[in-house]
Amino acid sequence: MLEAKAVWKGKLRFDAWDSEGRHMPLDASKAGGGDGDGFRPAELPLLGLAGCTGIDVVEILGKMRQTVTGFEVHVTSKKKEGYPAGYDGIHIAYTVRGKGLDPAKVEQAVKLSEEKYCTVGQALRKATEITHTVTLVEE
Repeated sequence: MLEAKAVWKGKLRFDAWDSEGRHMPLDASKAGGGDGDGFRPAELPLLGLAGCTGIDVVEILGKMRQTVTGFEVHVTSKKKEGYPAGYDGIHIAYTVRGKGLDPAKVEQAVKLSEEKYCTVGQALRKATEITHTVTLVEE
């Protein structure tokens, strides 16, 4: 079971924990009235998306026998104006480093994550468009 808990610590700060007891401070940005001492809650789904699709892609590429030596996932978005302020599109930039990488296999791994495996991406896709780019770096 997935679980999250947040306890208010004053001003706009919360201390949060996951189902295994790992701690994460949450706070609004300084521009948003907070002290900026924690993760901004609106960024957490983007972090979740980066981790979710990253895990999928690395795992799939391993099964495809691709030699991955480095991997980065950079997720960006803008918040919509007004309320409720959702995301105005999300872009995922994958940078895959490796030896003899097959571009078609890397693209297939990304597609499988987006269309089949990444739970976070499936949830976010219902609310906004998600695009991606893939950069391969031969090492």
